[in-house]
Amino acid sequence: MFNISNYRYRHLFRIPSNIGMGRIISKLSKKDESINLQRSQTEFRYVDGRRFHNVKDVVYSLPNDEEESDRLHLQHFLLRYIWQNNFSAPIKHILSKQDSKVLDIGCGAASWSFDMATSYPMANIIGLDISPHQPTQIKPTNFTFVKANVLEGLPFEDDTFDFIFQRFLTFGYPKEKWPYVINELVRVLKPGGFLELSEFSNQYDTGPSNQRLWFTVVKIFEERGVDLNTCQKLEEYAQNQGQLENIKKEVNQCYHGVRSNDIKLSKVTISNTTSLYASLKQPLMKALNISDDEFEELIKASKDELFEFDTYYNLVRVYARKINNSNNE
Repeated sequence: MFNISNYRYRHLFRIPSNIGMGRIISKLSKKDESINLQRSQTEFRYVDGRRFHNVKDVVYSLPNDEEESDRLHLQHFLLRYIWQNNFSAPIKHILSKQDSKVLDIGCGAASWSFDMATSYPMANIIGLDISPHQPTQIKPTNFTFVKANVLEGLPFEDDTFDFIFQRFLTFGYPKEKWPYVINELVRVLKPGGFLELSEFSNQYDTGPSNQRLWFTVVKIFEERGVDLNTCQKLEEYAQNQGQLENIKKEVNQCYHGVRSNDIKLSKVTISNTTSLYASLKQPLMKALNISDDEFEELIKASKDELFEFDTYYNLVRVYARKINNSNNE
């Protein structure tokens, strides 16, 4: 797996030397390991050497372990490089204010949260997820983790946050729950504050082996009620919510081949996609009815095809401002 701490990728993504993502960031101290060991029996479950959250009735089924943290860190800097920023909403003036509050929904390994907390030290960044997945040794002082499930309601008062960010939770919510989620996010957003949603599309221009893997991933999650076309509906969800204005949509592409215009970037993108397949190894093997060796061969063939066919997917961002009925702004 490609390591984001490697100099070549630091240079590619322009990562400051004091930000140690990848394996470096994922390593835990002995004290952390002891604490995690004590809680692991109830908070996590283990399958085939991978650690998963142990929250019942949740459709999100990707791992919660060091290997997945590495993938998420890699993915964060990949996305930041493609977009050339961490957000599209016009909020820099808000982030520069003392004690502005930012909420990162489904923060995962906290890659985006830590990056934002480091870039905007005056802002208070709150990362929320169904289970802890963040490194503790390098946690910025202006970052706080809150364990909660959005689908059970956010544990915050109305009008709390200046900016709410949510990325790549297509796999996290059943289709029918999206309007509820949007309503909860807007409820805790301050009038005049901004909401930004970012999701991915299906893959396009795929080879036979990669198509076999990706279409099976789609099938697995669709059987759990997930809508893989969520990215196309973000704008509609925002419009239907009723309290959002100035709704904007931006679309970008993530290429695995020559259209990325950088062979190193292609390698990182391929690594991210195939690592996702590896994270879903057991359900994929079961659905495809294949052996461990056959799965590894399929992954190997997929790596070649992703570059050869220049497979890509769309990245969609939708952001909007919560209506402010006062005349102060």
